[in-house]
Amino acid sequence: MANEGIEQVRAALEDIYEPPIDDDAGDDQGGGFGPPRVMPDDCPVVPVGTHDGIFYFLTTLGELRGLAADKVANKHIVAMFAPDSQYLIDTWPRKKEVKRLDKETGEEITEWIVTGWRPDDVAMLLMDVAAAKGVWDMREKVRGRGAWLGDDGALILHSGNHVLIDGAWKRPGEYHGMVYPTAPPGPKPAGNGVAGVPAVDLAPKLVASLRARGIEIADDVGAGPLIFELIRTWNWARPDIDPHLLVGWIMCAPFGGAFDYRPLVWITGDKATGKSALQKLLAYLLGDGGLLQSPDATEAGVRQVLGQQSLPVAIDEAEADANNSKILALVRLARLAASSQGDLLRGGQDHKGHNFKARTCFLFTSILVPPIPPQDKSRLAVLELGELPGELREPDMDKREIAALGAQLRREFVDLWRWWPRILASYKNTLIDNGGHGGRVADQFGTLLAAAHMVLNAENADAGEIFAWGDRLSITTLAEAADNESEAVLCVRHLMSTLVNLQGHGTPRLVSSWLWQAAQPVPDYMMAGTAAADEVHDLKRAANKMLEKIGMKVIVAGAAKPGVGDDGRPKPVPGRQYVAIASKHQGLARQFEGERWAAGVWSQALKRLPGALANQTQRIGNAPAKCTLVPVDVLELGADDDPLVEEATAEMERV
Repeated sequence: MANEGIEQVRAALEDIYEPPIDDDAGDDQGGGFGPPRVMPDDCPVVPVGTHDGIFYFLTTLGELRGLAADKVANKHIVAMFAPDSQYLIDTWPRKKEVKRLDKETGEEITEWIVTGWRPDDVAMLLMDVAAAKGVWDMREKVRGRGAWLGDDGALILHSGNHVLIDGAWKRPGEYHGMVYPTAPPGPKPAGNGVAGVPAVDLAPKLVASLRARGIEIADDVGAGPLIFELIRTWNWARPDIDPHLLVGWIMCAPFGGAFDYRPLVWITGDKATGKSALQKLLAYLLGDGGLLQSPDATEAGVRQVLGQQSLPVAIDEAEADANNSKILALVRLARLAASSQGDLLRGGQDHKGHNFKARTCFLFTSILVPPIPPQDKSRLAVLELGELPGELREPDMDKREIAALGAQLRREFVDLWRWWPRILASYKNTLIDNGGHGGRVADQFGTLLAAAHMVLNAENADAGEIFAWGDRLSITTLAEAADNESEAVLCVRHLMSTLVNLQGHGTPRLVSSWLWQAAQPVPDYMMAGTAAADEVHDLKRAANKMLEKIGMKVIVAGAAKPGVGDDGRPKPVPGRQYVAIASKHQGLARQFEGERWAAGVWSQALKRLPGALANQTQRIGNAPAKCTLVPVDVLELGADDDPLVEEATAEMERV
């Protein structure tokens, strides 16, 4: 009887679990009656992993859902399976044995009827399978809307409700260990039915508007050249450069997440220059849901809205104000997004660290560009607009037409993706080899030019034209690179241009003026020992005494042989004049107060000047001090066209 009872229990359990229990999986759990470790093949909910007490699932709709253990139950499970919650009842029914009389025979019949589903069993199964997937960090494994790069170098596009992966459009889900959750649908590249339609047929209103202005538009024009002609109708400060760069940003924007570098563009111009119309054009081209636009955004807001997405961001009215802290925080985020390959760590209100992957192309528009730190300027293309004639109206930009052209551009870029590495390398190389730029500027402008090339003349990869861009954007002509100076130069320039009143009375003088007076040699025509020569020496000594009040002193290196000392440090060049600048000094601290070189950081910057010698010891005032020796000739004091030393020059000439 005991064996018979066991068989009845086993039969009942096998009737409950549908599909039948996997005996091998059950044996792993030490029993034989536990739930299987895999979900049914047709299960619409997919467990993907667990981390820090949260279990993650892809719902029936493909959304990523994270639930704490006590939430993997009842209505939360139903919500994950909706709108296919009937699957729960069909697959994991809760049955009840009932007895009834057969109306025809009058016999008592025992039946099992379905009264619902078994939430505890389903919860155990969901959490078991999620845990079996392993510890899983959504910040590393989730890819939201935007473009991504596959491990094989292939382009992956997540448009919200579809993912272009492995050369085909698929439902959002888990592919190659990465999760692409469902999101609101965004713009896609043009489909096969539209890809071959001529641009003039896609945008007849725009073509007519441009032709009415006297612009020649060929009947076989492509989407890229047509948009290029549209952008050229704005009054650009560099009409032969800026339209190319903006077309480049438009092409980079949807695909930034797949790039190693994501260029940053700032459009500036006074009122009535068409900035708002440009923002509208960008929104139309990139499509609904393809661009995050805002006239009033914060750095935290952008991070939170972007989340795991790589969509482009356009900030309008990014104006300079009293402290610029808000806009500079956004600029810093844009700078980090330009070259970031890892996580940005931020604290949260829950007192936990939060990761954010910044892989986004940023664009700003404003009347004036706020003061931007040098490390950000080097990652910036500034496109300046001039005022448009009053009678010149905005081109006819129908939203549907422009959106269709945008889809065409995305399709062309996707189709030509295999050429992207080679074209990008060509432009970066010409900017370095022919333009004289460093890698950072080559990344910024090379990416913009290469992206424009993909849709303007991809079929004509003329090496001469690519080489010509190196001359056109050379280091001597590119305005954005003009201020690309080192921290050492910026630091010493700040110090030289500081006004100080070292005499305690009279008019303050520039530090550079005092240095010029202390460093000037005695003219050859003044005989040593004469009154005039002695007076010049007195002026030089007086200037040095004044400079010592702020931690500086002009010295002449002794006759010791140059080279490397016993301690391994370089030695001063004999006979060369140096400015000894103390590494710590209250006078210098006042000159750098509020600057990024404060608190002694100035010594880190100054030691990078050519010929500078760090960690040297000199007497400044009445005490020895650790100093950085900066060659006087590097400072270029007293240039003929330098007004900063005018006062000191007059004094020396008097003598």
